[in-house]
Amino acid sequence: MKTNKISKQGGIRPQGTARQLAPRQQRFLGLYCDANSPTFGNCYQSAIAAGFSDMTARNLTHNKPSWYSEKLGQIKVMEPEDLLLKLSDIINNRSETTPNKLRAIDMLLKVNNMYRPDVRSITQINIQNVLD
Repeated sequence: MKTNKISKQGGIRPQGTARQLAPRQQRFLGLYCDANSPTFGNCYQSAIAAGFSDMTARNLTHNKPSWYSEKLGQIKVMEPEDLLLKLSDIINNRSETTPNKLRAIDMLLKVNNMYRPDVRSITQINIQNVLD
């Protein structure tokens, strides 16, 4: 009877031994991480566009497999100045969609602490009094 040896590393890969991604996984990460992709930042839609089944796309969204986490961890983090320039480019790009422009404006407002609590007063009308 053959027994499997369990690694003492507990599933952690040693440095420099990152696994090679399948073509579909590469397409998914390309769509998910590319700001010019129509599915940018949307895990489910990127997975569907890359050719994953509906169930697998939903699982990617919720379970985050190891290859997904490893590759996202290797992506260079954007500096704040780069982010502000990118958001400004989106806002000023005539070919950008309105929802993308509005989302970029929303992000800029948040970054610059320009959001204020909603101070509108709520007026309640007693409908019964109006009907009488």
